Amino acid sequence: MAFNRGWGVGMAIALIPLIFPTAGLRADTGRRCQFDPTLGRPNPLGMRAYITLTETGGDTIVEFEQFPSLVEGGEVPATLAVKRVMTFYGWGLTATRQLLLDQPRYYSELLGYQDTEGFGSINDLLTCSPY
Repeated sequence: MAFNRGWGVGMAIALIPLIFPTAGLRADTGRRCQFDPTLGRPNPLGMRAYITLTETGGDTIVEFEQFPSLVEGGEVPATLAVKRVMTFYGWGLTATRQLLLDQPRYYSELLGYQDTEGFGSINDLLTCSPY
């Protein structure tokens, strides 16, 4: 049986990702959206909380974080911080933002409480950029 060079080279190229799994991966070129104070409007969540949306690998991660607060009245000094993370698998950044606008239940679950203003008040103050 004769050896087909074209097939052999093609097969070798096809096997490279199996032998060296990271060889064919592109760099992650995600996007991140955050509250932008330069817009001149106050953060609807207050000065001690924020929401960040990060698109990476075809998924979008939405984080709600409250800065640490002092726990009053204890014998030992302590602070309490809150961070809630919601991941939308297979949803890009734009689609996730629209989902949070259209279905308020997701936004309420992220915050851990019912927000009467909804995600729209935050969405309008987000600036997105590659990271």
